[in-house]
This record gives sequence, C-alpha cells and structure tokens, in this order.
Amino acid sequence: MFSGLTLSVLFALITAVAMIMMTSYILFQHDRNHEKFEAWVDFSFTAEALRRALDYYRVMAVSMLFTYVMFTLSAVWLQADGIPLFAENGVPVKAGPIAVSLFTLDMVLRGGFFDFMQHFDMTLSHIHMNRKVRWFVWYAFIFRMFYGLTMFKILLSFLWIWGKIKLLREAERRAREELAAQPKLFD
Repeated sequence: MFSGLTLSVLFALITAVAMIMMTSYILFQHDRNHEKFEAWVDFSFTAEALRRALDYYRVMAVSMLFTYVMFTLSAVWLQADGIPLFAENGVPVKAGPIAVSLFTLDMVLRGGFFDFMQHFDMTLSHIHMNRKVRWFVWYAFIFRMFYGLTMFKILLSFLWIWGKIKLLREAERRAREELAAQPKLFD
C-alpha cells in the first residue's frame, strides 16, 4: 500500500495526521486544562495563575508554529520531488521557499480570519494551489482548519477567562463598597 509513496508524500501524510490529532487534543483534551485554569481564576488571579495561563496557551502556540514549519517544509519537499503543487493564472509553477512560506502564511491568515480574506480576495502570495492535485487541496484544507479551529479555541478561551476576571473584579468592588457603607461600631 505504501510502497509507491515517496518520502515527501509519506511526510505530508504524517504531518496531516499529526495536525488532526493536535486539533482533537486542543478541542477536547485541552478543554480539561481550561477547566483547571478557570478554577485558578475563581480562586485568585495571582502571578502563579498567570504563569499557568501562559502554560495553557503555550501548548497551542508551539503547535501552531510547529505545524507552520512542517507544512512549509513538506510543500517545498513535495515540489522538489516534482509534484506540481502550485499554479499561477491556471498554469503550474514551481515556487521557491519564500513563496511557499508566504503561501503557508496566507493559509494561516485564511484559517485564522475564516472567510474575511477569501471574501475580499486578499492574498499574500501570487501562487495558488494547483487544484488538479486533489490530495494537496485536502492537505492544505487540514492545515487551514487546524489554524482556524485553534484560533477559534484561543479566542473563545481568552474571552471566557477575561469575562470571568471582569465579573470577579466587579464582585470584589461591590463587596468593598458594601463593607465601606456599613456603619462602624467605634466611629
């Protein structure tokens, strides 16, 4: 089954599986870590809680950087093996490492900003996917969805924690005001 695959295609398949697994981890397993982080915020928002919050988000940031590098290297390697991944004006072209990096960054932004860039036809790179290489279209889709879902998870998590902190601070402020308004026994 895998005897006809080149090492570059095998590397791309492994990278795609790794992205799917990391997305599953971030969306489901990492949610348990979010619950712990939320409990830390409920208890007190100290320097220790901030350090744990940064640890929580660091996993996602490192995975995003890692997949960016792996996808870019994979695309460069696939091209070096003669696979026409990219096209310009419908004509297959061979892109250099910088153009591939810009293409990958373009995919990151499209994943992070969902259809905003697509709707306004904004791109960072002059190259596009060669739609005739169907499996690469799916590979790029997995990469783009990894970024989109991870960015969505980070945004929701950040907004949820920010809201909890805001509510806790408001409750503390009200408690101080009520304490200050109470009559003093020895005034």
